[in-house]
Amino acid sequence: MIEIIRKLIERIHQLIPRQNHAVIYGWPDCEDSMIALEEALQKSELGKVVILMTGIQRSPAWKIGPKTSLVRKNSLKGLWLFLRAKYVFFTHPCFVRYFPDDVVSVNIWHGMPIKRIGLMLPGSVRIQSRFILATSTFWGYVMKRATPSDTVLDECGLPRNDRLFSNREDVLRKVGVPGCKHIIVWLPTYRTSIRGELREDGREFGNSFEMPDINLSTLNEFMRTNDAVLLSKPHPMAMNVGPREWSHLKIIHDSWLTGRELTLYKMIGGSDVLITDISSVMIDFLLVDKPVIHAFPDIEEYRDSRGFSVEPIGDFFAGEVVNNQEELLKALKIELSGMDPHAKKRRAIRDLSHAHQDDQATQRLLKAINLI
Repeated sequence: MIEIIRKLIERIHQLIPRQNHAVIYGWPDCEDSMIALEEALQKSELGKVVILMTGIQRSPAWKIGPKTSLVRKNSLKGLWLFLRAKYVFFTHPCFVRYFPDDVVSVNIWHGMPIKRIGLMLPGSVRIQSRFILATSTFWGYVMKRATPSDTVLDECGLPRNDRLFSNREDVLRKVGVPGCKHIIVWLPTYRTSIRGELREDGREFGNSFEMPDINLSTLNEFMRTNDAVLLSKPHPMAMNVGPREWSHLKIIHDSWLTGRELTLYKMIGGSDVLITDISSVMIDFLLVDKPVIHAFPDIEEYRDSRGFSVEPIGDFFAGEVVNNQEELLKALKIELSGMDPHAKKRRAIRDLSHAHQDDQATQRLLKAINLI
């Protein structure tokens, strides 16, 4: 029934005329590429900008422009505005799988895929758009393998990455630790997804960090003695444990950020060390040239289940790979001392991954599609 409705919507989409407006269809609601696009589109010749959101009852984490309106995704109004839009930007599967030729459709995706995505996976959802983004020729080749889009803008960059160039002192103040010396952000990906595409990848560890033997008291005490604060945000497709806070350790989610007028990429950009496993955020974080630690104890299980888009995967780790809390704290101690032993390799991966190392990705995108 869902596919019948979708095909009907796609047929209507072919027939109705377009209006000079853009629709941004993203997830989560305050995703940074959405924000960067909304802000930049205020200076275009578009009549209006529509952001389709899951929950519009909350105030957004940024000040929306005068051209912009917020509309609920699962509404007839939202669908109608989507179908009439001349420009559509989306990060995840939306109302249709194929776009008419007179719609400028841009798949802005959500990061360069170190893990297999799209057509690399059996039974994946196929979305045909006119454009998809990449951060370099190397990742453009990977995206061509993963998606059926007509054109890969392979040296454009991602709009969300413009927001990495944030003010560190402002982030410290908003997080609530203005006197802290170090901000560490831990962003694990999911092992068992509970929304979107339901999957089980790698090995499930039963905690939001996706690592065995985690002791929260020990973690908090390490941060306290090293004048650091650790901000950990579970993946939005993983089980939501809700916010939990200790003196120097905070498990956060999107509403925690919104309440502090922060977004994920503003927070990441102001941090000093990133901990992650296989998340594409690592590729983005290379732009700010700060240490990365890979907390990835189930590499082999992940390879056997989800798999990687690039191999050998070890060539794409930009920092120390750790398997447990003891190894993690040892690696953190080294990075917080300022030694930065993986800087040379990290910068080599950065230069391969980013054709441009600035905050102008959104402008390049809008220029490529003739909106500025």
